[in-house]
Amino acid sequence: MLTALAGRRSRYERGGTFDVDALAHDLLANVHFQAVGFAEADVRAALAAAAPATFPDAMRAVFAAIAAAAGKSRYGDKTPGYVARIPLLARLFPEARFVHVIRDGRDSSLSYLDRGYGPRDVAEAAIRWESRVRRGRADGRDLGPARYTELRYEDLVSDPAAALAPVCGFLGLPYAPEMLRYHERADQLLAVTRDPERFAHLAAPPTGGLRDWRTQMAAGDLALFEAIAGRTLAALGYDVVTSRPPIALRLQAVQRRLAWQRRRLAARFGR
Repeated sequence: MLTALAGRRSRYERGGTFDVDALAHDLLANVHFQAVGFAEADVRAALAAAAPATFPDAMRAVFAAIAAAAGKSRYGDKTPGYVARIPLLARLFPEARFVHVIRDGRDSSLSYLDRGYGPRDVAEAAIRWESRVRRGRADGRDLGPARYTELRYEDLVSDPAAALAPVCGFLGLPYAPEMLRYHERADQLLAVTRDPERFAHLAAPPTGGLRDWRTQMAAGDLALFEAIAGRTLAALGYDVVTSRPPIALRLQAVQRRLAWQRRRLAARFGR
């Protein structure tokens, strides 16, 4: 959402003035923002009160209003695609800090493919996972440890308190056990989302093993995933069971990478 709107920044910042109505229109039309469930009147009231001069200031005002409505003084945005846009977000919001949640790509792929959107098959899932993880880590290193940290998903679900405590320290927040009791108010949270199926496990406490590539991923898919992203999996310390993929599988991996890159270039340049 933020990156899409940032691409239209010149539409809002014009001639030393800021077009609040244009931003409000685009923001309210965005499906991701609609899922937040923040009323149009509240959006417009937040923007009117802030009288922003820039796009970042306008978005700060909206996010602060959403946080205040929930009784919070801090806010965040958990959008997976932002991992590929860290430099842009870091420039727009110099105060922002980034928590990169890294999950075993095979489990992550099972989750995406089960939802019916995102990657179309296991090869595309492997390419996208590897690309995003590597890019996010590289951009994070450029930002430095004061603004970027990593959190393993597996650590979070196996020992949530131990995993969250250092993240809270990084964010300048006190750790509180209530952070792990979100499931107790799942009905309240689900009531404001327009996509409840996306949060099917919200009513359960942190739970490991919901996805397990060892038992849920077909042997052929596993071999192809590791032929594409095995080096990155190993570099992150994940077990890799395909020690040396056969030549045919390696060739298939190369072909799929090339096809994915061609589609990305075609989408970028409108061809």
